[in-house]
Amino acid sequence: MFRKLFVVALACLMSLSVMTHIADAEEQILGPWLWMIALTEVNQGGANSTNIDSLNEASQGRITEADIAKNGAKEGDTVSGYKWTPGKLPMNGDINACVVNIGMTNVAAFDDVSSYALIILESKEAQPDVTFGVSSDDSIKVWLNGEVVHTNAVNRGRGNAPADIDGYQDKFQAALKKGANLLMVKVCERGGGWGMHVGVDADFDHSLNFEDYEHVDGGPTARLATPWGRNDRITGPWLWMIAPTEAGQGGQASTDVDSLDDASRGKVTEEKVAENGAKEGDVVGDYKWTLGTLPDNGDINAMLVKIGMTNVADLNDHTSYGLITLRTTKAQRKVTMGVNSDDSIKVWLNGEVVHTNSINRGRGNANAFQDQFEVDLKRGSNLLLVKVGERGGGWGQFVGVDADFALGGTPGLLPVEPTGKLVTQWGKIKRAR
Repeated sequence: MFRKLFVVALACLMSLSVMTHIADAEEQILGPWLWMIALTEVNQGGANSTNIDSLNEASQGRITEADIAKNGAKEGDTVSGYKWTPGKLPMNGDINACVVNIGMTNVAAFDDVSSYALIILESKEAQPDVTFGVSSDDSIKVWLNGEVVHTNAVNRGRGNAPADIDGYQDKFQAALKKGANLLMVKVCERGGGWGMHVGVDADFDHSLNFEDYEHVDGGPTARLATPWGRNDRITGPWLWMIAPTEAGQGGQASTDVDSLDDASRGKVTEEKVAENGAKEGDVVGDYKWTLGTLPDNGDINAMLVKIGMTNVADLNDHTSYGLITLRTTKAQRKVTMGVNSDDSIKVWLNGEVVHTNSINRGRGNANAFQDQFEVDLKRGSNLLLVKVGERGGGWGQFVGVDADFALGGTPGLLPVEPTGKLVTQWGKIKRAR
């Protein structure tokens, strides 16, 4: 315990064996903190993403900033390919160096990304009107015990490690309650440097013992108990269209038949949509392009009923088209894409056919991909079109890509705009076991 500055200039964790740290000779505390990162839209990091809940978008609504700010998190839990990982900062507050050192990323100059850092401040007594100090590169948002206590939507450098509380770029007042206080700091990076310093002019210890943390309402902590291992598939939202085939000619027989061309009488083709995307509400034949998220079991028919595209719970001899955009901050060559389908499947990426399997089959389960193949992702927006031909019985798909990307809109004649903003970032493909 000490009376001085609590400096959080976050650095890399070499080893973590003790979860509670009591400052003795040191006047600066460098962590460890518990870290998570989440991509933002390209060119929309920093000030623009300060008030965008990147955790919510990365997890497709399963986790929010409010959840974590109130409940904490568990080391090893996953949010869209990244794991909550403990780590210390160097004295210069370089977040990018920290997350590289702890193995969260190998990108040494990460742009358009937000970091989330969690720590518990243990106070022996209530301390009202405590002065907090923060410096950041770029913007910053701070929660204490589930409440937002500071926001600065700015693009700036963080400066040097402050020598005292007056040396921080931003200062604000907040109260520490007796016992455990959960602090969460979000730093949004636009480009260039990425880092932070945090100081608290108070008496406290610090730890990552979230099991002992109690909410501001006095209830028990709701720890994030298990990783979302099954979130290794792209569930969407996708933009959907369906088109009928000839009776008895769905599935395998319709793999290379352009059902969009047939349904629209030549006005819309698979080639056009694969190159340009589509717009929600546009009509092809008897149906409108409609947003929908696949259930965990990949059931296309159930999803189509849920979004109101059809009321037929067992639709046969039809073809589905699912559109989605993969956004990347760098080109990635020869990444592995995996697909399952019931029945046949055809895949386009950026207007080019990258996979075809003319087959009638069940789609299997989410633990292994039936077909795997290599694709190249360009920097920026990559338009993915997946066609699944249904003959009879089940109808569904699983799709995954072993790459770093986010989901979002893309410009074009027919722009794909699933939500009008970044939806999710997804990490690594689940391999066959």
